[in-house]
Amino acid sequence: MRQALTANRQASCHQTVGQKPLCKKPPCQKPPCQKTTATIPFNWPVVSTLALLTAIPAIPAIFILLIVAIGAGNHQELAAMINSAYFDAPAAVYVHGGSGILFFLTMPWQFSPRLRHQYAGWHKIAGRIAVIAGCVMALSGIWMHKQLTPDEQGARYLILVVMSAAICLCFLMAVWHIVNRNIARHQRWMALAVAITLAAVTPLFTGLLVMLMFSSFDQLYPTAASLHHQYDRLLGMAINLAIVELVFRKKGMPS
Repeated sequence: MRQALTANRQASCHQTVGQKPLCKKPPCQKPPCQKTTATIPFNWPVVSTLALLTAIPAIPAIFILLIVAIGAGNHQELAAMINSAYFDAPAAVYVHGGSGILFFLTMPWQFSPRLRHQYAGWHKIAGRIAVIAGCVMALSGIWMHKQLTPDEQGARYLILVVMSAAICLCFLMAVWHIVNRNIARHQRWMALAVAITLAAVTPLFTGLLVMLMFSSFDQLYPTAASLHHQYDRLLGMAINLAIVELVFRKKGMPS
């Protein structure tokens, strides 16, 4: 009996007088569209750029670690390809180079929305590895400097210490925000951390620019090259953070 009454009520809702339905409710509504994996962007431009930039130091690090592991006396031709000081500080080389390789293998893919959606578990695990590797790489960079260039304690060393501390701080802030479920802030601090980390790579491009601009001036070029060597990481941080800020403003992300 109840089924019959329900059927009669549903039928009456669709009866019309002229062109107007008796029931004010719409006869049917389509469910809201849900995002599928195919509709979520992979973000290839950012992922590929980060993979390329992190590969610049990471790929040579693989060969350096292998050569140091082989030893200077076992294969002199290979040993001659790298800085001989690496053999005097193998522990620092292993820690710094190994963390840099892990950073290269995990960090770029964190910036793919599709991978975050499709492989959420992998995203969390790889993100933890990337954060730990980034902090270890930053701190071991100071260790490397003390081992390889102990006499260089000027502006270049101080900037390295500031950069390493900033990297760790940004990664810790990113972790804090994701623990508190603030995804937008988490993404922003992760981007800032990566931008500061890549300040170690940016001087390769700014150094090339300095060479192209000043190499024809015999008296000016040594001064320009020396200034760039002292402050190249600071310049790299300024350039990278400016780029990240422009991207944030373009996307309308919170400051």
